[in-house]
Amino acid sequence: MEHCLSHLLGQPEATAEVLVVDFDNLACVPAVASNISEWGCSLTSDSAGELRKNIGIKIENQLRFTRATVTSVKGTVASVLFPKQEEHQEMQEKRRERRNKVSIPAVISDREGVTEISGTIVDAGANGCRISAQGLTSLPEEIMLKMEEFEKPVLGEFAWRKDNVGGIRLIWDMPDVVG
Repeated sequence: MEHCLSHLLGQPEATAEVLVVDFDNLACVPAVASNISEWGCSLTSDSAGELRKNIGIKIENQLRFTRATVTSVKGTVASVLFPKQEEHQEMQEKRRERRNKVSIPAVISDREGVTEISGTIVDAGANGCRISAQGLTSLPEEIMLKMEEFEKPVLGEFAWRKDNVGGIRLIWDMPDVVG
């Protein structure tokens, strides 16, 4: 499924001014979309705190909104996921970046580190990875991914989860991640 920002895929520094409507509280928020991928984006706005969960995003000169889900709001930045594909295989076929098969031990946790699950990253690219682990459904949408190769954990969001496998969108530009 294409979204209103699809034309900016593959352009890591791209931004777009958007209008965001929150369907839960009917707030209308102007924002700047960045970190755009097929899975979602970041929305920056002084009114980001008005956003709840179910939103529509629209760029100028488009008639329709693209549905999206807010997964977290930190200060002026909201993390957003676009609707999931019916099957994650479809998403893999439409993926814009190349994924490499890997076998990297990792620990997935909630942001506070209260719940931790050991797993294995089975494919990885610059903006996301697929992980295999028991108990993925016990974690929230926003997670921390710890690997021996990295000094600090990496912030991520589940794009999809099925049984003991999940796709994670990596968020490299979050300034408030501590490790």
